[in-house]
Amino acid sequence: MITLTSHPTPASGEWTLLSEDLWWLRMPLPFELDHINLYVLEDTNGIVVVDTGLSSRRSKAIWQACFEQFNKPLLAVVVTHMHPDHCGLVGWLCREFDVPLYMSALEYFAARSIFGPNPGADLTTDKRYFQRAGVEQSIIDQHVKPRESYTEGVEPLPLAFRRLKHGETLQVAGKSWLIMTFAGHSPEHVCLYNCEQKLLIGGDQILPQISPNIGVYSQEPEANPLADYFTSLSALAEMPADTLVLPSHNVPYIGLPHRAVELRQHHQAQLDALETFCETPRSLVECLPVMYKRPLTGRHMFFAVAECLSHLNYLMYASRLVRTESNAGVYLYQRCE
Repeated sequence: MITLTSHPTPASGEWTLLSEDLWWLRMPLPFELDHINLYVLEDTNGIVVVDTGLSSRRSKAIWQACFEQFNKPLLAVVVTHMHPDHCGLVGWLCREFDVPLYMSALEYFAARSIFGPNPGADLTTDKRYFQRAGVEQSIIDQHVKPRESYTEGVEPLPLAFRRLKHGETLQVAGKSWLIMTFAGHSPEHVCLYNCEQKLLIGGDQILPQISPNIGVYSQEPEANPLADYFTSLSALAEMPADTLVLPSHNVPYIGLPHRAVELRQHHQAQLDALETFCETPRSLVECLPVMYKRPLTGRHMFFAVAECLSHLNYLMYASRLVRTESNAGVYLYQRCE
């Protein structure tokens, strides 16, 4: 069982003190998941922020109010991973306040690559990714386009960073934070653990009420991130049960080992359902209703395709499904005999 925190949930743009020198800030998001939790580590000399929110005038105003409240200089920006709601304002913060960015190497270079401009790039592999899934051409045209500037909501990233490595420590306010990196949700997601206070800044890696997106994208279509995610859940399940987890969405909670088991069971149930559904050959698009009961459009279709593919790839590598290709170039998946 997990226990949600008794700390008051801050309103959007407000902050709550979680423990000495550790603040919880909420930033609005223009999605169904309408918020992101950010964390501020306060030192005698200044503050360190963990994740940034999307780039927008409102988000910048919230950060400005935060800095006025603390009346201390910004010392550094730490980013858990490369998704826009986590790194969207990194470029602005580091530029405006002339501070370093701390990030794992794979996350940094993935962000530079995926969100930066790509004029003249060959988009064949991106189109093929959706075509093999059985996605309609009109939907492919919505998602596959050249980019002349950074992705909306993401400021151009700094051209230098300081690397966070698994097993090393980050020193802030006289406290040691163990750096833990995990694959699955993103290439090298950073979590920070303070063993003295049993605090885990968990990012998106292990959320209390929803599962993070575990997706296979066009940049690495044969990847198996769900296997990596299961490995991360096994490691997190070994951590102290009374650890206070500080997630990027929903609210802080206690019950990390239990939540790791819950998430694994959730994905195992989806795998079993897909395997049963593929008694006869099925395309990825035909499999989507097994995992999603609501209509899928826009960005929801984009993430659903990626998540479904991660589960189909997992089953294929586990020899539970076999993949063939139709005359139309669509991948078909069928249960192994």
